[in-house]
Amino acid sequence: TASAPLDRVKLLFQVQAVAARQGRAASGVASAREYTGVAQSLRKIYAEEGLAAFWKGNFTNVVRIFPYSACQLMANDLYKRALSSGDGKPLTVSTRLIAGALAGMTATAVTHPLDTVRLRLALPSHPYRGLGHAVSTIVRKEGPAALYKGLGPTLVGIAPYAALNFATYDLAKAYIYRQNGDSRSTGDAGIGTRVESPLVNLALGAATGTFAASFCYPLDTVRRRMQMKGNAYRNQLDALGTIWREEGHRGFYRGWAANALKVVPQNSIRFVTYELMKTLLGIRKKVTDT
Repeated sequence: TASAPLDRVKLLFQVQAVAARQGRAASGVASAREYTGVAQSLRKIYAEEGLAAFWKGNFTNVVRIFPYSACQLMANDLYKRALSSGDGKPLTVSTRLIAGALAGMTATAVTHPLDTVRLRLALPSHPYRGLGHAVSTIVRKEGPAALYKGLGPTLVGIAPYAALNFATYDLAKAYIYRQNGDSRSTGDAGIGTRVESPLVNLALGAATGTFAASFCYPLDTVRRRMQMKGNAYRNQLDALGTIWREEGHRGFYRGWAANALKVVPQNSIRFVTYELMKTLLGIRKKVTDT
């Protein structure tokens, strides 16, 4: 909720080229260059739509984020446990990457319909009265499959992002705390876990999240555009080629600044809160866990 204004700006940047081709009547976006910067976009949204417009589609996102985060974080730990050798040795980099990719794809597949609806509700002048009305309208007019538009590109995009995000966070923590041998407790494998600083972990979460999001941002732009109403692109390859041909490399990074500002607090708080909740609930940390 706190980062919703930045998330809406990012979404508008990513889809404005497609929305402009569909026309203002359909999307509320008149030009492919209507939104030109983070500050300009925030001012424009406030002037034209009011303060509440910054949270358009936020309720849907809040409904989506509960199962998404829970499923992704839980799946990452479960996949790492399943892929581990069971001898207590540290996981390899490739194992961490595979577990992270599978966790991201699992959570995305479960919550993709809500993500599609959230994008539609974030557009100016959308025809929906709310979450329930949006779902029923999309299903009635476009068919149930419309809720899964862009799922393929989304899975392709989330796999490297989640893989890099989880793996680099784990590896960064291991590197930072390698010199600190203070034992806090003993895990199931009989290996002492090191005292960790929440502030350090916040910084690591921010850094690794920004790196992963920046590396995979072009794929995120493609999947957002393919979730739009209508058929702007035939497939993912067509989308990549069309964006490159019509907008150049910058077309893939529209909204990156807003996304980076959003990812920094969002990713860091998510990791630290997850670890804190496991401690408060008395859940014993496996040697493979984040």
